[in-house]
Amino acid sequence: MDELKELLIHIKNDELEYFDRFFELTKKPTFNLIYSYLRDSMESEDILQETYLKFLRYKRKVKEDMNILAYLMQIAKSLSLNYLKKNKKVEILEETDHLEDEKEEVHNLDDSPVVRKMRRVLNENEFQIVILHVVNNMTHKEIAEFLNKPLGTITWAYNNAIKKVRDDNDE
Repeated sequence: MDELKELLIHIKNDELEYFDRFFELTKKPTFNLIYSYLRDSMESEDILQETYLKFLRYKRKVKEDMNILAYLMQIAKSLSLNYLKKNKKVEILEETDHLEDEKEEVHNLDDSPVVRKMRRVLNENEFQIVILHVVNNMTHKEIAEFLNKPLGTITWAYNNAIKKVRDDNDE
C-alpha cells in the first residue's frame, strides 16, 4: 500500500494525473463494498463516483500515515447507507446488464447466476459478508472490524450464508 501513500501525496499537491492510478488500485474493493449495500450495479457506480468526488474534495484532510483504502471505504459505506436511507431501499431487485465482464471498469455482479441466487436466498447482512469476503478478498477478521461486529458473528453468518446458497436448488 506504499504506492497509495505516494499517489496521495501527488494528489494532495493537485497533481491529478496520479489520480487515474489511484482509482485503478482502489476501484474494485470500493465498488464491491458499495455493491454489497446497494445490490445494483448502476446505482453502485453512481455512489462510486460520489465516493471519489468526496475523497478529492477532502483530500487535504487525509494523512499519509492513515490507511487510505479504509478511509475511502468509510466514505463509500457512509454514502451507501445515506443513499439507502434517503431512498428507503433495503433491498434492490433491479437487474442490470450494462457491463460485459470483469475486465470492464467495474464488475457486473448482477449478471452472475450465483449472485442472483445469493440475492434471492440471503438476507442483507449475509449477502454483504459474502461479497466482502469472496469478491473483495477481505478476511473474516477484517470484515468484523469494518462492520464493527464480533468475529464469531461474521464467521457464523458467512458459513450460514454459504450453506443457504448450497441448499437452494431452485437454479
